[in-house]
Amino acid sequence: MSAVAAGGPVGISGQERTEEATTATTPTVIVYSLTTCGWCAKTKAFFRARGIDPFIIEFDMAGPDLQAKISAEMRQHGATGFPFVKIGRHVVPGYSPEDYERLLKAA
Repeated sequence: MSAVAAGGPVGISGQERTEEATTATTPTVIVYSLTTCGWCAKTKAFFRARGIDPFIIEFDMAGPDLQAKISAEMRQHGATGFPFVKIGRHVVPGYSPEDYERLLKAA
């Protein structure tokens, strides 16, 4: 089974958008999420309320190869839970609207 993501499915091969800015002012936003996570839902709503359509990867819907890749990336950054957000080249573990705003404004 492949993960369902905004902008299309992400297969087990781990295809991802590049981390280059999607526009001149808005960096690519990737949210690793769980379908049952309330904080993840708040995170997705945060970006959508600002007109940003984040690239969403639902960890619990991903295949084992993609889950392993995501888990390794999260461990590398010290994250222990969801959501796990990438804004451009920056990482924010957990729900942190202040950090999301700061990184979006810095772009």
